[in-house]
Amino acid sequence: MQRTVPTASERLLRIRDRFVASDPGLVRLVSAVRAVLAIATALGVEYLVATATGTPPLVPMMLGAVVAMLSSFGVVDATRAGQAVTLCFLGLSMLAGMGVALLVDRNRLASLTAFVVVVFVAVWVRRFGLRFFVCGMGGFMGYFFALFLSLRPEMLPGVAFVVAVAIAWVMLLTLVLLPVRNDRVLRRMLRSFEARLAGLAGTVLALAEHAPGTAGRARVEARLASLLVRVNEAALVIDGQLGTPAAVADDDAARIVRRAVFDAELAVTALTRVGPDALDCDDARAVLTALHGGRWDAVRERAGRVADRVAAPAPRRLAVDATVLADARAEWTDALDAVREEGARDTAFAPAVQLFGGNLPGSAGTVTRLHRPPDPGRPASRLSLTTRQAVQVAVATALAIAVGDALSEQRYYWAVLAAFIAFTGTATVAETVRKAAHRIVGTMIGLVGAIALVPVLGPDVAVVLPVILLSMFGALYLFRLSYALMIFFITLMLGELYALLGTFTVDLMVLRLEETVAGGLVGCAVSVLVLPTRTRSAAEEARRGLLDALAELLGTVDRALRRPGPCEDLRAVARTLDAALHQTLLLGRPLARTWLGSTHRDVVHELTACTAVAEHARRLARSAEGVSGTPALTAACARLAQLTADAVAGRPVPAGSCAGVLDLLIGPAGGTGRGAAPAREAGLLAAELPALLETVDDGPAPATVGRVRGPDGAPAAATVTVVDGAGRQLDRVTTGDDGGFAVRVPAGTHLLVAAPAVAGPVPHGEHVHLAPGTVLPDVVLAAPLTRPAPVPAGGRVPLRGPARAVGRACVGHA
Repeated sequence: MQRTVPTASERLLRIRDRFVASDPGLVRLVSAVRAVLAIATALGVEYLVATATGTPPLVPMMLGAVVAMLSSFGVVDATRAGQAVTLCFLGLSMLAGMGVALLVDRNRLASLTAFVVVVFVAVWVRRFGLRFFVCGMGGFMGYFFALFLSLRPEMLPGVAFVVAVAIAWVMLLTLVLLPVRNDRVLRRMLRSFEARLAGLAGTVLALAEHAPGTAGRARVEARLASLLVRVNEAALVIDGQLGTPAAVADDDAARIVRRAVFDAELAVTALTRVGPDALDCDDARAVLTALHGGRWDAVRERAGRVADRVAAPAPRRLAVDATVLADARAEWTDALDAVREEGARDTAFAPAVQLFGGNLPGSAGTVTRLHRPPDPGRPASRLSLTTRQAVQVAVATALAIAVGDALSEQRYYWAVLAAFIAFTGTATVAETVRKAAHRIVGTMIGLVGAIALVPVLGPDVAVVLPVILLSMFGALYLFRLSYALMIFFITLMLGELYALLGTFTVDLMVLRLEETVAGGLVGCAVSVLVLPTRTRSAAEEARRGLLDALAELLGTVDRALRRPGPCEDLRAVARTLDAALHQTLLLGRPLARTWLGSTHRDVVHELTACTAVAEHARRLARSAEGVSGTPALTAACARLAQLTADAVAGRPVPAGSCAGVLDLLIGPAGGTGRGAAPAREAGLLAAELPALLETVDDGPAPATVGRVRGPDGAPAAATVTVVDGAGRQLDRVTTGDDGGFAVRVPAGTHLLVAAPAVAGPVPHGEHVHLAPGTVLPDVVLAAPLTRPAPVPAGGRVPLRGPARAVGRACVGHA
């Protein structure tokens, strides 16, 4: 098979696509540029103000830079008014921290004690939301820089003026001169999504270059699985961005974009499942090549060529999926173009996830639910996450002060800073230890770089200041990719800053490393020993959240199948499941590796099953739209929802429970009607679920389960009786509120009778094969006759059909 060599322009385009794909919406790039611009301009403004007022510029410039940095990454309110309020609170909290530091400045013991109290309060107030998270950081930084800059009480009025100037300038810059345009962010996110789709197409093409079973093939398949997860994350980010103000003009446009992105994700996932027969077709490969190059018009044209020329099913399926991709892209592009011409937007659209500065949320939400579960039936911890972390930080700060003070009475705050930052943006033991370790490693590498770079650059401001700003950009751009690299650039910047101040020495940088190591080790020890949040417990909570979202999706699909037509947005529910999957992978990945670096195969298998379950659930939601489900299909969805809910509630799910659902779906999945596709996806979902639900259980055999529905499709109250061939009653139960029932009978063919509890519906009776664990199709009661049959002279109504069988079977057993 001949491989096409890309031209130089194609290589550049692919490099650009990789860069765009690596940063959805270019959020990291834009945020870093805005932050550096804010810091640089704040330095200039504070310098001009200090020159005009005749004060030394060092303190104003440093405080202005700190305010600009905190505001650039901490102020993430959805509206400009909210951002303005948060900026004002940030300034007040910094001044409050400085005021406390200056109040106890003359008493060292009181100063150290107050430091512990300040960090406790700074973390504890996070419980009140993101605005107070920023305020807590502002209070801590105010206290820290009051010590770092050796401020005196008489300097507080001047410092307050400096902070006010910095807040005013940042507010003018970020809210008036360079405001964030959510619609432009959304467009960049969609461009990144397209780039990730193109990357997947290129990886599919790479599969054809490696024979099955080879190491190269295994590497490509692993990369393909990773790219699929990244595509899903990009789609989830887009869904979150759709919920921000002014991202789109109305609720309908947001739903159109969500639907198009959802369909594109399903289509590109199907493209990755193509077999060798499709890749052997030159026309099919031309479709993937066009998609890899981002030539969407050529994708549609070449897909049409495959449909016209090729008769083999595999290339034709690939062409259909590629056409769906191109149509989805055109749909969201048209929606965005039409949005600009329409009017204001409704507020009915609900995103599946709330973004934090354009990024998906971390693990704090899941861990908060672990300690304070929404279900009142589950036991709660005595302390919430914020209180636990406040206690941890207070203990770590006290120990870091003791250890750091032993190393240096003047620079002990470096150890405190390392311990405090270890608990910022983390929620579990693994996250805290990882962050502290990365800080130590980054400081070590940065120390070497600073020692080598500072003598070369010298103390010239014109040379050093651009290096400082470039280091800030590198740190802020890379901190979500590698915290160690961020600290490397921060250490490099500090080395250059000390060179400007004339205080740079190798001993000083080594002391900073020693203090950082001490603070990091203290943070690790406290996270493990004091009120720890175990990573495995948090991962179990995330898995529980995933199953809860899956149960909700299955229940919604069941309702949609029973009542086709306008219903709940299945795509929205599926995106909620994707948000839960993101949390599961986020908290589960640290467990996939042992402390020695080896792979934990059981965890990897479970995470793979979670990803597969979410994929089949997405396809089930899409294929169930507008379809009238058969009794077998609705019964299968209801049973899977019940099994999943049992697992969430902590009830054991016996082994083989999902196999009963698979047996029920064999017939519908093999059909050709519209209900065959959801039946197949439900069957694939049931095949993956045992790894997440079922337990080894030596207890009694599982019961036979089913559900009774009325003529309108809603659950119905009824009495269910099972009678054997000899007329003996084997079991008799009453349905629950959801119409469900469970009977325990010997294996065999028996008569099952469902008698409605209210007048109206006709009783139902039929012979069915029952066995332990069998899942029955839904029993649908027939509607009553609209015209009553004439009554014979004897006054008795002859029974026919199911009703007659019911009467015969139940004689003497009522």
